Amino acid sequence: MRVSPETLNAIKDYYTKLKVLDLSQPNAYACQSICIAMAVDEKNIENIRQRLKAKGDPSFPHVMAEVICEFPVNYQLHLDASLDEVKSWLEEGDFLITQGWFTSEGHAICLAGVQPDPENNSYRFNVKDPWSKFDAGVWKYSNPNEKFYDGHYSSYCIYAACVASTSCADAANIYTNKELDSSYKKMWVHRFMAKSAASSSQYASASSIPFNFASSSNSKGSISILYGAA
Repeated sequence: MRVSPETLNAIKDYYTKLKVLDLSQPNAYACQSICIAMAVDEKNIENIRQRLKAKGDPSFPHVMAEVICEFPVNYQLHLDASLDEVKSWLEEGDFLITQGWFTSEGHAICLAGVQPDPENNSYRFNVKDPWSKFDAGVWKYSNPNEKFYDGHYSSYCIYAACVASTSCADAANIYTNKELDSSYKKMWVHRFMAKSAASSSQYASASSIPFNFASSSNSKGSISILYGAA
């Protein structure tokens, strides 16, 4: 479902107001560490990786949240967000980390802004992908020589990978069918805020998690992570 002309005309260019880093991913397993490092302005990637592993599975959003809250940032974890919410946060100048089915194991990327996408009669996201540029047309990373991508992914790509899908194959099909529902709430988002939020305390239930990445499970039953600043 494409956005209306009125909505498209209302979309402007927005980019994060926070100081963030551009960092490339050194191996196939460090995407969460790299994204956190970019967001918290910390170049010691291995230190972040070890902190994540000490707390559990690095791909678990609540494990990432525990490590993020060790840094002096204004931060919230959302496990049930929509693209409409993501757009509004980016319009406020926030910086976001999300995870999606870009690969069979899942992959974390950063969202740094939003802007109109007249070519697709929609909107698109400024992304910082620590691996390389994702080719949504064939649903894979096609350039092994590229080590970092600072550019744009369409709303259709982010919706398919990060919101609506349950696997890499499912994401590819959703993208091929050009599905888009900006109000659909199934997205994991680590939100780094340009200004403090009014509310700093909520809990999230594991039942709101739409999918697990490789080697993950919901055996703990619930996620007891506070939203809010460290």
